Amino acid sequence: MYEAKIAYFDANVGSLWAAPEYGPEEMLKLARLFRHIGPLEGLKILEPGCGTGRLTEILSNHVGRSGLVVALDISPLMVEAARRRTGVRPNIEIHQCAVEEFWVKMEEYDLIVCHQVFPHFEDKRKVLEALASALKPKGRIVVIHFINRVEINDRHRKEGTAVEMDMMPGQDEMKCLFTEIGLEIECILDDHLGYFLSASLQKRRR
Repeated sequence: MYEAKIAYFDANVGSLWAAPEYGPEEMLKLARLFRHIGPLEGLKILEPGCGTGRLTEILSNHVGRSGLVVALDISPLMVEAARRRTGVRPNIEIHQCAVEEFWVKMEEYDLIVCHQVFPHFEDKRKVLEALASALKPKGRIVVIHFINRVEINDRHRKEGTAVEMDMMPGQDEMKCLFTEIGLEIECILDDHLGYFLSASLQKRRR
């Protein structure tokens, strides 16, 4: 399903948008994430599309020894880089697979962080349904990008590659998609700090 995208991300494992440590500007944008979600000590977090593990490493520092970060990526080379970056940490698991292929237990995670990955999901509704089922009651899912929606879509269109059709849906579509699955959107921010959506699980679809 994701063959072309796997090749694309493998080819970009060393790119400037994937490999370097986060700089001051990116850390400022991540600060919004941590302000909104609050303390993470002891939480179990799922991170689809972990890339080279830049955020994975930071999340593991926040959850501490009693927490766990489970990170996924479709790209074997991205996963390899993430494992090199994070080393042997007992509070990190990294798997090479798509979200749709990853088996999760019901009500397993406190938080799911989709960082710079949501537009790349082939079937966004199917993925969201799987992620919602993995959330504990009142658990949260966050969608975050370092650039806003217009920039995301423009950049992908101009790529002319496997990601050129990977668009971030508009606000109304996102609200509809999340609400139908039983996720209540707490906020959508789309500004100079990038794109940020937070939603909490209110009810499970029957």
